[in-house]
Amino acid sequence: MSEPLKHIIPVGHTYIKDNVLEKDNLTGVTESKALWVKDLNLAKEAEYIFFAGCGYQHMKYVEGMMGALKSAGKMGMGMDKVVGIGKIFSKVGIDLTNITAKITASKDDPYTPVLTSSINVLRKLGVDVGYLHEEEPCCGSPIYYAGFEDDYAEHAKENYKVFKSFGVKKLIGLVPGCTSALRNVYPKYVDGYDLEVQHVLEVVAKRLKETGIKPKLKDEMRVAYHDPCQLSRYLEITDEPREIIRSIEGVELIDPDPEQCGRWSTCCGGGGLEATHPELSERVGKKRAEELLQTGASVIISNCPACDMQLTKVIKKLDSKVKVVDLVKFLDEALE
Repeated sequence: MSEPLKHIIPVGHTYIKDNVLEKDNLTGVTESKALWVKDLNLAKEAEYIFFAGCGYQHMKYVEGMMGALKSAGKMGMGMDKVVGIGKIFSKVGIDLTNITAKITASKDDPYTPVLTSSINVLRKLGVDVGYLHEEEPCCGSPIYYAGFEDDYAEHAKENYKVFKSFGVKKLIGLVPGCTSALRNVYPKYVDGYDLEVQHVLEVVAKRLKETGIKPKLKDEMRVAYHDPCQLSRYLEITDEPREIIRSIEGVELIDPDPEQCGRWSTCCGGGGLEATHPELSERVGKKRAEELLQTGASVIISNCPACDMQLTKVIKKLDSKVKVVDLVKFLDEALE
């Protein structure tokens, strides 16, 4: 990177880029990619290969790291100083990021179980699904959206080679940003790109119709759905999540005003903004949370790790007892 650009690109984005390219994940935390799947007996070959991404797996670390960064800010240390200190420690063999992330990680991890629920739901609906385990690469979408196009292009080409080496033909994505990258962005940079990519909600909505299975919850409840930006605007998936929610017996879906949902949904302020402009991120999140709370729902449902984290954090600050639940986890319980 040229010297002038160092003063233009937010340090947080450069930090994420280095993590993706050097450590193959969002946070730079060293952890097995297959921890969550150890008891699920998933083969590396199947009709569909599940793409977990690092969003749900690493969000517990992101949550803790953002808290640590906020504390550092109160002491007059910005992101640039924090990253600089980390690099100094790395020169003497101490991975400060790894240590800090694991110490500050939330003991209550609502994110990783969504991965397990995804497999449970797909299996309950008769979908033959596999997983690449440690060989699953990071999709690299954060570096694309941060503007590191050349790095991203090379990363996408290398990832495509990995998929082809395992004979992958069909991918089911969970994280909206990953799924959008694999479906919409990779073809721009990878010659002959031929992978069929679907989001898990597309597959689930279709299978619910085909099988006639009727999910059901024990208690009746009113819920509101928050459309993640990547899912609604880039993948144009807005009907499927609502079809799934409405298919669950005992659940009443209440949408915010039309200009606040679907492709017009208000952003939650997460997905990277919190790493560079935390105060702005929180203001945007507060606005979105207030729109959802005005529906009178007792549960807010979404389907993005960044949205889940952001809305949970903001709603807690608003002193509301409304819960935020990921749609896949919600459906898994309704299919018991």
